[in-house]
Amino acid sequence: MFRSRPTLVRSTNALGLLLAFIALPGLTCADKASARGNGDAFFNPPVIHEILVEIPAAALAKLRSENRTYVTCNVTVDGRFTLTNTGVHLKGHATFRGLDDRPSLTLNFSKFTDNQTLMGIRKLHLNNSLEDPTYLSEHLAGGLYAAADMPASRVTFARLNLNGRDLGLYTTIEGLSKEFLRRYFTDIHGNLYDGGFCQDLTEKKQKLLGENPENQSDLTELVQAAREPDLPRRWERLNALLDVDKFCSYLAMEVLTGNWDGYTFNLNNYRLFHHQASGKFVFIPHGMDDMFKQTRNPLRPEPMKGLVARGFLETPEGRERYLARVGSLFTNQFRLAPLLARVDALDAIVKAARPKADASTEFRQRITLHHQLLQKHFASAPPMVAAMPKGPAAALQLSGWAPEKDSGSPALDEPQYDGRPTLHISASDKPCVASWRTTVALPAGRHRFTGQARTASVDPQTGDPGTGAGLRISGGKRVNQLTATKDWTALEYDFEVKEATDVIFVAELRAKKGEVWFDPATLKLMRQ
Repeated sequence: MFRSRPTLVRSTNALGLLLAFIALPGLTCADKASARGNGDAFFNPPVIHEILVEIPAAALAKLRSENRTYVTCNVTVDGRFTLTNTGVHLKGHATFRGLDDRPSLTLNFSKFTDNQTLMGIRKLHLNNSLEDPTYLSEHLAGGLYAAADMPASRVTFARLNLNGRDLGLYTTIEGLSKEFLRRYFTDIHGNLYDGGFCQDLTEKKQKLLGENPENQSDLTELVQAAREPDLPRRWERLNALLDVDKFCSYLAMEVLTGNWDGYTFNLNNYRLFHHQASGKFVFIPHGMDDMFKQTRNPLRPEPMKGLVARGFLETPEGRERYLARVGSLFTNQFRLAPLLARVDALDAIVKAARPKADASTEFRQRITLHHQLLQKHFASAPPMVAAMPKGPAAALQLSGWAPEKDSGSPALDEPQYDGRPTLHISASDKPCVASWRTTVALPAGRHRFTGQARTASVDPQTGDPGTGAGLRISGGKRVNQLTATKDWTALEYDFEVKEATDVIFVAELRAKKGEVWFDPATLKLMRQ
């Protein structure tokens, strides 16, 4: 019925523990499976386990009509352990399949039998991997989150037999339970929430652990903190309610793994634990079967749907910490050669069960492309402006100016004029639109862009977004303008940033003829 599985190689301690409780006389198989352990012997190293699930007829009938409701079943693992009176239900949203197809299952060994576990594991998810034909995404992404010191489920593989039907290979994932929390938290008391399907924290959640399911006032408090309009006060409130170090890592890994279907980008596939001892929330990733597909600018997670992610990154402190963390994790964890080597090692296990499968080639390409995109954006990332005091005395001099030609044949260079360096644009007697540009990551707020410029014989082009020579930001319209011949003149441009984002500053010329010189020493940004 089952193919022979690869030899299970374990550490000496784990193997000794396993042999010890198998040999104990007088214990039932369920007792043996409940012996002390943390599940490591089941997950490490990853192998293809053989799991037989037998659902009695009456329970099967109930599961057909109420597929999300736990019913009883018996489970045999690797021909060694039989756990009776185990809870089982169907799972999945986009990957949901009925009982007569290849359903994904959740097994809860202690649902109907107190403290029954499989080698220390209380809950397992058996995923049909319909969105991941490689069977590798969950394993690789989960390992990256764990390496970043984030709570993450362990992953291995199984060949599933359901009531005599061989359903083939499944991705086998550790479920969130008290045992899971004990591996990451000194105190497991607190509320554990299921984020729901594409829902933010403003929606009522299923409380997986914790008392009084109707009382979700702690979530309400976090939502209110993320919406606090005063940014210094918002940071203070978030810092009191959110483990900001772990949230930085969580955001960074959402970006590094291209998790388009997680909380940050799609309000999906997350759990949230309110650690009672610290009083702080920790986000936990879930459902990582379709990773490394983020094609927009992967470094700066915008636009974002997640309220807490937006609120966090709109604060100067949160944005600064995030950018530092994503850079550190990219350098130390998201290294291409070890990642691809891990893919090869895991793929060798998968092909033992699916020898004709060749989906890993495309998966390797996705990871490689994503890594290249990250490298590109790290190399060209604009500087980030943290909190600035208001007023001219705290103005920031802008740097990193680069030329850009939109139309015509303008000349852009950096000559000396009046003994000072300049950014020069000449229309060369032909109509042109050209500019000098630089990018800065700004927090929300009102700002002023200032600088000095002089012109010679500028015959302006009129219309949006401006006339002649002047200053603005990309996407903005300006009133300031210099035409004809003018000596050094002060220019200013006021604008508002609704939420933290990258802002492109533009020193431009829109003219039929003439030239302009901008003084880069005077091109500054100040907070209003």
